[in-house]
Amino acid sequence: MQLSSVLQRLLKLAKNLISGNPDLSGKANDYMNPLPELVKGLELLKPFLTKQGFKFDNYENDKGSGGQFTIATFTNGNKKFVIGYRFSIGYVIYQYCDYTVNHSYYLDGLGYAEQKQFPGFQSEDKLRPFRYILHDFDFLINDFFAGDCSELKIIAKQQKESIEECNRNAQEEYKYHHDKLNIYKARQEFKDKNYKTSLTIYNEIEYPEILSDFDRKAISYCKNHL
Repeated sequence: MQLSSVLQRLLKLAKNLISGNPDLSGKANDYMNPLPELVKGLELLKPFLTKQGFKFDNYENDKGSGGQFTIATFTNGNKKFVIGYRFSIGYVIYQYCDYTVNHSYYLDGLGYAEQKQFPGFQSEDKLRPFRYILHDFDFLINDFFAGDCSELKIIAKQQKESIEECNRNAQEEYKYHHDKLNIYKARQEFKDKNYKTSLTIYNEIEYPEILSDFDRKAISYCKNHL
């Protein structure tokens, strides 16, 4: 699950929780229990979360092509701590009102990139990632758990902008993909002195702004040597 889709799903979940409609997975919650590894891991986190005023809110269970996954949510007023689990921890989210940020981006933004332990290395010990998160909680006390989330709001905006930029770049790359293949073919034909074929391919370019100076000179040469 990509990060942008995760954030959208969690924001939707948060809105439903606030409106009193926590069940987003339909009948799935009627017959699926939360994954036992997640339940055991949360027992490691609950004492800290309880001390910080957070209460367990709910499990959201669902099942996809990759198997069952569970989202667990803890709340304290306008603050939410959300953890998603499938075969292991998939993501950890911190939310204040409409501001949402993932664990790594939050810790990195606060300057703890080198000190944070989660996500760490893959391990057969299913509880180790939860211990990593518990370790990292100490870095979040001042801003998230006991603070006003002023840094979270700034970092959340930065993460949102970063995701949007990545999405734009991906869309742009996809948009130009076919043209880039044709440009490569046209250059090959030009090198082989098949000028008519090269020009024909160049004329099929939908976005001429990606043509280089070489391509423009090649087009001019082809036109003069038909």
